[in-house]
Amino acid sequence: MTSKLFTVGPVEMYSETLRLGSVQVPYFRTPEFSEIVLHCESMMHELVDAPEGSRTLLLTASGTGAMEAAVINLLGPSDRALVIAGGTFGDRFCEICREHEIPFDCIRLDPGASLHPGEIVELKLDSYKALLVNAHETSTGVLYDIFQLGQACRNAGTLFVVDAISALFCDPISMSQMGIDLLLASSQKALALPPGLSLVVLSPRALDAVRTRKVKSYYFGFQRYLSDGSRGQTPFTPAVGIILQLRDRLKAIQAIGTPALVHRTADLARHFRNSIENLPFRVFAETPSNALTALSPTNGSSAYELFSQLAARFKVIVTPNGGQLRHRVFRVGHMGNLATTDMDTVANALREISQ
Repeated sequence: MTSKLFTVGPVEMYSETLRLGSVQVPYFRTPEFSEIVLHCESMMHELVDAPEGSRTLLLTASGTGAMEAAVINLLGPSDRALVIAGGTFGDRFCEICREHEIPFDCIRLDPGASLHPGEIVELKLDSYKALLVNAHETSTGVLYDIFQLGQACRNAGTLFVVDAISALFCDPISMSQMGIDLLLASSQKALALPPGLSLVVLSPRALDAVRTRKVKSYYFGFQRYLSDGSRGQTPFTPAVGIILQLRDRLKAIQAIGTPALVHRTADLARHFRNSIENLPFRVFAETPSNALTALSPTNGSSAYELFSQLAARFKVIVTPNGGQLRHRVFRVGHMGNLATTDMDTVANALREISQ
């Protein structure tokens, strides 16, 4: 029996993506490759509803690299950020700000808790240059109200930075409608590509902020990427093979439409959650994302032990948690090349383990 990934990245890939991964990569300093990069940028802008005049940068880096690059290209020691932290990845924004001596305040939420509409309205954003948030806190499964947060940022004139690494193509994301100034995505989530490539989409407001910053980073300085990107190139060797796979996946998503892909992921999440209703688990997130279901055992079982049993007995690979949530929460992903029958496989395995 072959193991199957129900993780939150990397995820099960599609056959064409796997085929492209076996092909010799081309030399990339060519007009032909430049056209591929520019095509990826234009498709990305359409799929995330980026404002006119936006730019997309391709970084050969993990999502964390893109998070750090976004922070240091927008903010410096004379600025102040507000971070919403409801888990590991919200905390990561705080750690990045601290590492680069960028002043910040943190709205710290209990694991699994969301930020309610009334709390968003009461946010005092006028004194902050940017609000940093993970659209979906991957460690707990919580989806935040990005539309309302964006409205609050627009009212205050605050830059809105959204890590949509786990949410993109799983939950509705529109830069224009949600007032997002900088959007982060990574290859190994709903794009269903190998890890190693991140995308940063910058609105005209974010571009203005980037152009006034002097960044103390040779590799992550966005001004180099913007200059080279205008002709479809990158300042350093990119993940050439993943970019070829990216073009194929973006074309496939474009063909079915972003709403259809979001609807499909929502159906998988709904199907799975309905199928485990009578099992000894509760959905951990107060406002769950479509991308994954974070489950907490209600019968005293260890979440980490359940993760281990699923892998050993059924070749079902879900995502464990670390730290204080290690024995409380595990996560079942709904991203990538999965169907409702795959969700049934996980549910049946959980049913057998729970008996």
